[in-house]
Amino acid sequence: MESLGTQLYAFGIVLLAGITLGLFFDLFRVIRGLLRPSVFSTPLLDLLFWALITPVLVLYLILANWGELRGYVIIGLLLGLFFYRLLLSGMIISLLLWLVQVIGGFLNLVVSFVIWLASFPVLLFQEARFSWSHRQKSLGGTKRTWHFRPRLRWRK
Repeated sequence: MESLGTQLYAFGIVLLAGITLGLFFDLFRVIRGLLRPSVFSTPLLDLLFWALITPVLVLYLILANWGELRGYVIIGLLLGLFFYRLLLSGMIISLLLWLVQVIGGFLNLVVSFVIWLASFPVLLFQEARFSWSHRQKSLGGTKRTWHFRPRLRWRK
């Protein structure tokens, strides 16, 4: 028989596991909202979610009570999930959406800078060509074209 302190420790760890499960679920909800998966890719994303969360839950159960699945473990897991959904879920989803917006804006800025940097030599060349042609016209000069006339030996 385990002592009450050990069971309370295990119950606290399992409550934390429920909160972690809720956090992963909200992260998954935000990712699904951004990707908008089709009917065929939804089961694959669900499988990926459970493939990621199962080792985490097993680790929490091993830390709590060496992996023994008891009634208070299931109750603690459900209570942790319930408290997370009640108290933290809205704030976490808002934070994740804000973070996605900030990262998207930063990536947009970086991509715009890279495109500007890559197109700068082309713009510089076009500006030089444009100013050279207008300078020639303003000076009254004609545009000279060079003609190559080969001299043939049989003509004199």
